[in-house]
Amino acid sequence: MIFKGINDQTVEFRITNYQFPEITDCEYDSNWLLIYLNVKSDCGNWQTVDPSLLVGDVKEIIEWFKKISQNETPKYKCLNFIEPNLEFELIKLGIDFKTVRIKFNLESRPKSTDDKRDYFVDCKMNNSELYKVIEGLKKELQPYPKRAVG
Repeated sequence: MIFKGINDQTVEFRITNYQFPEITDCEYDSNWLLIYLNVKSDCGNWQTVDPSLLVGDVKEIIEWFKKISQNETPKYKCLNFIEPNLEFELIKLGIDFKTVRIKFNLESRPKSTDDKRDYFVDCKMNNSELYKVIEGLKKELQPYPKRAVG
């Protein structure tokens, strides 16, 4: 799925597999997902693949976007995770448009990273576009159910 950012920036987000497809009986190792990112932004263009989210994290992102699409303030303004590679931050919650910042850290930044620089893409979306994001994330997650609950 593709997040469409301001100024024709894009973030392609795909789940490519479990990090450890052969491990099915460990709460964490069974549920780490390899996340492919193809970023075209004002910060530069790059691609990465890294186990940066758990199955439950993607479900949390979906629920976070649902709240925003219903014009509700989510519990957390900024979503971050155990692996701090990706963050989703609500910048503006307007009735007609919402602005979400996707932040890239550590392995989700370009290889030639300047540690003093922030890497992000701002996405301004209406409720219809948010719905497409929710459905796109659900479709990405569908082949990767949660395995092994601790």
